[in-house]
Amino acid sequence: MKTCLTYFFGILLFCIEGNSAFAIEPPEVLAGDPFAETASSTGISLTGDPFAENSEKPSEVEAEALEQNRNSFFQKGWLESRNQFWLRNGRAFSTRQRLWLEGGSSLAFDTVAEVATARFFVSGSADFDLAAADLSTDHDQFSAILHEAYFTVEGRSADLVIGQKMVRWGTGDGVNPLDLINPQDHRDPFASGRGDNRLAVPLIQGIVSLPVPDYVQELTLEAVVVPLAKVTSLNAAGSAWEPLALQKMRDEEQTGTICVANQEKPAQWFEEGKYGLHLTTTVGGWDLGLTGYSGIKNIPVFTAKPESNNRLVITPVHPRITAFGASFAKGVRRSTLRGELAVKPRYPMQKKDVFIPGYSRRTLVESVVGFDRTFGLNRYLNLQYFAEYMPENDGIAGRRYSHGLTFECSDLFFNDDLKLGVSGVVGFSGQGWAAQPYVEYRVGDSWLLTASFFLFQGDEDEKYGQFAERDFASLRLRYSF
Repeated sequence: MKTCLTYFFGILLFCIEGNSAFAIEPPEVLAGDPFAETASSTGISLTGDPFAENSEKPSEVEAEALEQNRNSFFQKGWLESRNQFWLRNGRAFSTRQRLWLEGGSSLAFDTVAEVATARFFVSGSADFDLAAADLSTDHDQFSAILHEAYFTVEGRSADLVIGQKMVRWGTGDGVNPLDLINPQDHRDPFASGRGDNRLAVPLIQGIVSLPVPDYVQELTLEAVVVPLAKVTSLNAAGSAWEPLALQKMRDEEQTGTICVANQEKPAQWFEEGKYGLHLTTTVGGWDLGLTGYSGIKNIPVFTAKPESNNRLVITPVHPRITAFGASFAKGVRRSTLRGELAVKPRYPMQKKDVFIPGYSRRTLVESVVGFDRTFGLNRYLNLQYFAEYMPENDGIAGRRYSHGLTFECSDLFFNDDLKLGVSGVVGFSGQGWAAQPYVEYRVGDSWLLTASFFLFQGDEDEKYGQFAERDFASLRLRYSF
């Protein structure tokens, strides 16, 4: 995998340099080329191109306005008050007040042919959360976070990205077996319920558009290198979302029979990195993808070894894994069909019902298939069926087969300003369930008010049932500018 990526980035750099070398003459525009220049830069209009203005070149005033807009720095952001309360006692466990800012700029290397463009994007936030800081060391009262900051060089057929960034692979909505690059935010795993809880990571990303035959609309190869893997951290003792199993181990630690050691996070550059290749194409309206991954497992597993005084030392570790998969998506009128299939050979699985914690490696097959559709004008439905299968499982690592369903349905009212909906997940193999009914109300383009409940149910030893006593309500008020 590392050798393939080395060759890939060598070809990528050659493509970008090659584009700059031929920037003297406007390139030929091919029908169906997703990287084709628009009519404003080449003077050529493609039949049926929805982005083509006309076949005439813009005036000097229009060209100057376009150039100023292209190279200017843009900025936007929002202020948000998000407050979360336990339903069992009404106590607030998070009163996060956030200022979010993001901005970027772009600079075209050649204003005549627009062969290459340099872009920069950055986003970050400043948070104040007194309630969460009172629970554990996971949260500071005040924190400033850099979310994304990356630099992009775009050529006609190749892009190169360097910096801290999110990478989303796969087509599943709710469950993504192939989304392995970015770890989860352990401090806020449910966020607003439907929000993204992934963290950006420092990486190098290359994207190349490959030549295609007539029946293929596009073919793109993407490579990602994370020199030093970032992983999902364990929740600190007393935090709102400390897993029940970890809480029990820490309670037992007080008796002196065990010791929970610090989490062993990756520390060796490149050797403990993440490497991925992602090939996507569009054929006959079908979006298809192939993915290969080699890297560190995001969520830790536990190992244990006895000390001389017979005390067990339990250590959270992140073994290396590999994964291969395929994905598809197809739009049909007002519906979208989508699915993923991932095979993870020798995947580390935590052993169940053993005295000394440890993990065993088993082949894991994960899949998801589903659809979403808009009925009428605003009524929306999303259903995603997911399944996991371990062909070699002997009962030590849990269930041989498990499955479930994620769902979301919503509708808009009062001139589309009011949105009512419910989302969640149901495990059909005893994992329990979680659901979030919510309401959103927009006032103009700037104000958003959201109220939601997050409800859990199931056995305390299961994935969702362990949070059965942690049902909570969330209130958000956001002002965007």
